Amino acid sequence: MNVAFWCSSTPGQIWTWRYTPFLGVWAVAAALVGGYVLAHRRAGRRVDRRLLRRWVLGVLALVVVSEWPIGQLGVGYLATVGIARYIVYTFVAAPLLIAGLPDWLVERWFPAGTRRERVLRSLTYWPIALLIFNAVLIGTHLPVTIDTLKTTQLGSFGVDVLHLAAALTWWWPAMRRAPAEPNAIEEPLRAFYLFASSVLMFVPAAFLTFSPLPLYGLYELAPPLWLGFDPLQDQQSAGIVMNVGGGFVLWGIIASLFLRWAADQQRSDERARRERDAATLERIRALEHDGDPSA
Repeated sequence: MNVAFWCSSTPGQIWTWRYTPFLGVWAVAAALVGGYVLAHRRAGRRVDRRLLRRWVLGVLALVVVSEWPIGQLGVGYLATVGIARYIVYTFVAAPLLIAGLPDWLVERWFPAGTRRERVLRSLTYWPIALLIFNAVLIGTHLPVTIDTLKTTQLGSFGVDVLHLAAALTWWWPAMRRAPAEPNAIEEPLRAFYLFASSVLMFVPAAFLTFSPLPLYGLYELAPPLWLGFDPLQDQQSAGIVMNVGGGFVLWGIIASLFLRWAADQQRSDERARRERDAATLERIRALEHDGDPSA
């Protein structure tokens, strides 16, 4: 049985359904889950099952799209699967991992006033996070990047790490809550923040969808998996996946957040109105009481 560290392209190798485990994927998954539990034990804290479930689901999402066969297909054979891997890294794994972090653990890893905390605050300041996310998005989907890095296991691993790190940086100010996180952003700024990313995501998606020629030599020269699905069709499908799976799903998240914010605002206004009416009624009663000698 062939064993590899990480999924990578093997130019010219015809696809077979022979299982090829990627030990690096399982090592990273074990380190993430084991480190999470160990951090709780060292701090003498009980593991919150709800948060642990989110963390484990995030790690599981990484494993599913990095292990064989999806990892191998996405790196060396089909651009469509490659984009789908990116979507899962960005919109599934990253937010689940952040949602699984308790506040005390973040404070333990990044103590206030330390250099680590200052670096984290700088990177997750929302304009910087937005810039990092989109720079990685565009930079890692350039033909020269794909054709150079994904042909080696180390290069492919580096691309995946960049995708996850950029996604974590991008989601951090949108998901962390004040006062636990000074850089946390709330509505309606958060909706604009996510919307800006969704618009910029259409740039590489448009190149993939409307290019008249294949952009990636890696996928163009890969042995076909089946007849009738050539590299150009694969590339166009990849652009559609990025548009639908990335842009439109993100718009759905934006709409959900905005509607929740509008409902919270309405409840806040109703509460303020009731308090105002109660205060007015109390003043009226006080005036009536003061004006009645027999009271």
